Amino acid sequence: MPTRLKKQGTTAILTVEGKLALGDNLDEFRAQWSDAIAMGIRDLVVNLEKVPMVDSSGIGSLIRCHSGITAVGGRLKLVGAGDMVRQSFRIMRLDRVFEFYENEASALASFTASV
Repeated sequence: MPTRLKKQGTTAILTVEGKLALGDNLDEFRAQWSDAIAMGIRDLVVNLEKVPMVDSSGIGSLIRCHSGITAVGGRLKLVGAGDMVRQSFRIMRLDRVFEFYENEASALASFTASV
């Protein structure tokens, strides 16, 4: 799964491609967001447009990412989650915990709007 991190000051966009499920893909995702926090990123947008499904391990990693970002005073926003991905969050009632946006621009704008 190619995972790309694009940094913009203390904000970053992490673009994920492929299934966010147990295995090497998930390990790469976890390493990317962990490194981002270690580099001083406070606000993180995770772009899920090219993620067809998320399993419980993927959701667990997103929960740990959310906790890590929150612990440093930052915020996590999810972008472009398709119906299957959103359904996974609804089933676990995590759609109330995570903030979902249609596109990167609206997610990035929400950081400045809530300051």
